[in-house]
Amino acid sequence: MTPELVVLGIIALALVAYVLGGGADFGAGLWDLLARGPRKSAQRELIENEIGPVWEANHVWFIFVFVVLFTGFPSAFTVITSGLFTVLTIYAVGLVLRGTAFTFRHYDSRRALKRPWGIGFSVASLVCPFLLGFMGALLLRAAPLDEGPIDAFTIASGAFVVALVAALAASYLAVAARDPELARDFRLRTRAALIAAGVLSVASLAASRGSAPRLLSNDPTTWLHPMMVGIAPICGLLALALLWKRRDRLARIFVALTATSVVVLWGLAMGSRLAPPTSGITSTIATTKAHEGTLWFLIVASALGGVLLVPSIAILFRVFHQNQKEAPKEGSS
Repeated sequence: MTPELVVLGIIALALVAYVLGGGADFGAGLWDLLARGPRKSAQRELIENEIGPVWEANHVWFIFVFVVLFTGFPSAFTVITSGLFTVLTIYAVGLVLRGTAFTFRHYDSRRALKRPWGIGFSVASLVCPFLLGFMGALLLRAAPLDEGPIDAFTIASGAFVVALVAALAASYLAVAARDPELARDFRLRTRAALIAAGVLSVASLAASRGSAPRLLSNDPTTWLHPMMVGIAPICGLLALALLWKRRDRLARIFVALTATSVVVLWGLAMGSRLAPPTSGITSTIATTKAHEGTLWFLIVASALGGVLLVPSIAILFRVFHQNQKEAPKEGSS
């Protein structure tokens, strides 16, 4: 395997980690906005406890993707960031506002402002995943990034990602809930979000025929592409069946596999092209890759960094959730 393909594999792993972690955080913000029923307060409390101070750690993967892309494929990085400058700026502002609103809602002692902070947190949690799907669709299109960015495909793709991260968050929260009724609330929300994601995926695929034919192309150079088109709905259907049987932990795995297969399918659909044609020039892996020595250095640095980063994040989440479990005991003593 050539070093440029290894680097692309590293980017793919980071994107999967970001969707499974950061995506679930976005989805939690959406459910915070849609909290309803007699357990509305309990739903929001669970969401806040689960996100806690560790949500920022998930966005490390997003930054990592940009650093690796900039180092490994500098020309493609220039085309992508220039073409998506406005959307990326809105996305970055949304991330900052989301974190700010979440923090102020928790620490602001003025009750009248808690709800506005909560709405700000939830709206940003809705806008950011929509923009992720929107940008992913723009990169798949045949048209240049600055040419008619808004169409049925980009809108349907953005809405699909919102539904997908909502399903991820609800599946995580269903497992985290200690109250059976609260777990049932999020189990139902997981099912609803999965069904919505299924409908929106069909709409996105249908709209892609005109603007992004690469998504459904049967490329003979890779047998994985058509296989991944089928794996995503199969995992989603298995998750729905497991939720019906109240097998929340196993269902959570298949919801995560659904999201993972979507990311892999997107990467396979991109193929050797890293960005749509700009000024008559197509950014491919071969034409935009850095010097081979730089790529190997990047691979080694990523491996060494992963040895430190992955265990650190795992310990962070373990300590945080362990403190959550011990907190009620301390309060009752």
